[in-house]
Amino acid sequence: MAKKKTQLIPPWGDFNPYLLSHVFSFLPVHDQLFGPPCVCHAWLSATLDTLFHNSVLDLTMIDRLKKKIQRLRFTYLLRLAINEYHGWVSIYLPKKYMLGYFGMVYIAEKTPMMLSAFMPCDAGLNALAVCISLPYWKKLKVFRARLKPSEGLLVISQLADYCKNIVEIGVHGKMTMDEVSCIIEGFPQLKILDISCSTLCHRALIMIFDGKLKFLRELNILHCSIYNDDGKVISHPTTHVVSMKYNKEMREKASLLKSVKVLHCLGTSCQHYRKKSLRNKNLLSH
Repeated sequence: MAKKKTQLIPPWGDFNPYLLSHVFSFLPVHDQLFGPPCVCHAWLSATLDTLFHNSVLDLTMIDRLKKKIQRLRFTYLLRLAINEYHGWVSIYLPKKYMLGYFGMVYIAEKTPMMLSAFMPCDAGLNALAVCISLPYWKKLKVFRARLKPSEGLLVISQLADYCKNIVEIGVHGKMTMDEVSCIIEGFPQLKILDISCSTLCHRALIMIFDGKLKFLRELNILHCSIYNDDGKVISHPTTHVVSMKYNKEMREKASLLKSVKVLHCLGTSCQHYRKKSLRNKNLLSH
């Protein structure tokens, strides 16, 4: 009697890891955290690839976790991911649940190849959390954050001291002359400067227009509130109106930046300005 051929079922851990990661991405967040990682090491690795992929440490997911046990589990898996892979190049910091001092130091020590750091634009930056990381991120090229008035200069000066390769900065909030001066003096290789939706003195803006940033290719000042020496607002994002005196002065300075693409609310480069102009034309035509 012929023996029956037995079908060999491959072990669970032998499944294609890319396929596993794709399947796990469709699971609810809670199941991703507490399900597949507990099966075997291969499934744990696939889960880490699902949560942290393309060399990006996206920590914003922790803001969407409502239960403390979920957040603890996420930080545990984060630690495993950092220890398993050493090629992290971008980090997105959370808005609500900022990691503590030792947590940020641990992440920074393990990610010396970091090239980009992002903080949600609708959240105030925790200066301590970032400042303790910058000495480890000396290869950083891109930095974006919303700065608190009391911490902006500290963060920018720390960035200038340790991160000499910065080519793109996006800082938003109430900016002082000292902060703008620190950006100009501290980042001579800067190519992109985004200070959109910020509040600053017109003299600070003119300082940027003076052309000391020789490599600057793009300047974004969309929807900025600009005030004069007396503290009077001369440009506001809801009106897009600048007094003729300051408008002319800033336009003359901006015109000197011939190789720089300037995005602003002083003309047709602003979408809101175009909509308002079109609306005014329609009213006049009636």
